[in-house]
Amino acid sequence: MSRFFHVQEIAKPEDVIPFLAKRERHWKRGYSAYELAHSWVNAGDIPGPVRSVLDTCADYTGVTLVEGLFERAVDLRTPGRRSQTDLLVFVNSVHGNAVIAVEGKVDEPFDDLVSTWNDGSPRKVRRLTALCASLGLGVADVDRIRYQLLHRTASAIYEAQRYRVTRAVMLVHSFSATEASFPDFQAFSRSMGIPVEAVNCVSEERDCEGIRLRLAWVKDRPSM
Repeated sequence: MSRFFHVQEIAKPEDVIPFLAKRERHWKRGYSAYELAHSWVNAGDIPGPVRSVLDTCADYTGVTLVEGLFERAVDLRTPGRRSQTDLLVFVNSVHGNAVIAVEGKVDEPFDDLVSTWNDGSPRKVRRLTALCASLGLGVADVDRIRYQLLHRTASAIYEAQRYRVTRAVMLVHSFSATEASFPDFQAFSRSMGIPVEAVNCVSEERDCEGIRLRLAWVKDRPSM
């Protein structure tokens, strides 16, 4: 039985296509949506490289996959677009339940820098202020941070709260040979005070709105 879903069961990787923002345009070998779906759905569980990294953290050693939701649209609690998390995973361990928000990456960036995205409009200022409040960051301190990293991480917090669990991870599952976006992720992790100084690592935890948040980066190889 599959444990991956959207609004219907995801039994094979191609079942994800109808829910992608640009459908088949995002479904190509070497692209993050394709690689992420093939990795997780074909494993039918937490893929080996991801599990190996999670096992380095005592809180997440030996976690059990309960279910995964592809292209999970998360309400960011302010007017505007939702954050479409690539894969939201609900896991269980001896330490209790937790949420892992998985962001697939190959060589694409984490969207615009905040300084580029923020045009000063009331809606964007309101959203940025709310995201920074949830993450414990100062609005004036995030201009050089990639906007996607803010809302994807806030999504992990909000979904943990919705599931009524106290632990969450925002995990990047990278299929890039060059780890092209890792420096941006590293800068973000440092701004959060929970630095990820190398690939295949899980950060220390930080309390965000009552959620014990960690960040992680997993290096993997694309499908053959």
